[in-house]
Amino acid sequence: MNRRILFGLFVVLLIVLTSVNIYATRTASYDDVQKRLQQLEVKNEKNMEEKTALKETLQKQEPADIQARYDALVKQVSTFIEVAFKQDKETYQERKKKANEVMSKDLAATFFPTDTYKGDRKTEVDEVEIFIQTGNLTNNQASVLVKFKHTLFSLQNDQKQVSPVFLHIKVHREEGQWKITDFQDVEEEGYT
Repeated sequence: MNRRILFGLFVVLLIVLTSVNIYATRTASYDDVQKRLQQLEVKNEKNMEEKTALKETLQKQEPADIQARYDALVKQVSTFIEVAFKQDKETYQERKKKANEVMSKDLAATFFPTDTYKGDRKTEVDEVEIFIQTGNLTNNQASVLVKFKHTLFSLQNDQKQVSPVFLHIKVHREEGQWKITDFQDVEEEGYT
């Protein structure tokens, strides 16, 4: 009889342990499902935000809008080259006014530090070529490469010197208008 009682207790213990194990597994499984559900909700929310941001970017990338930004950028860079690298006494004041429209204040102060032109030379710009990285026109930053010939006329001894110039120009868009913020001379082999 002791064996039957022991066997019965063993069976009851086995049933109790199995029930506790099943309950624990379901509870743990439910907790895991809840955590996973929360993670998916957070991920879904991020995806919705990204989708909204991509829709806004896509709207900015309408061909007409990109072309308008491109044209405005080309115009500003061309004006910058004319204002900054074409020097003469007669147009100094006019170029100084335009400088504030096309470049940052710091850059304008660099090119036009005085109220009157005090130079003894005249310069001209020819054969201007502008290369724009079109992939970033929807942002407020742009990178532009400009190549041109810069001619320097000395007013004292009538000498003429032609130099090739290759610039990397950084442009920032503020309040719907492109402004040149910085530029750097780039060495190019074989440019003539």
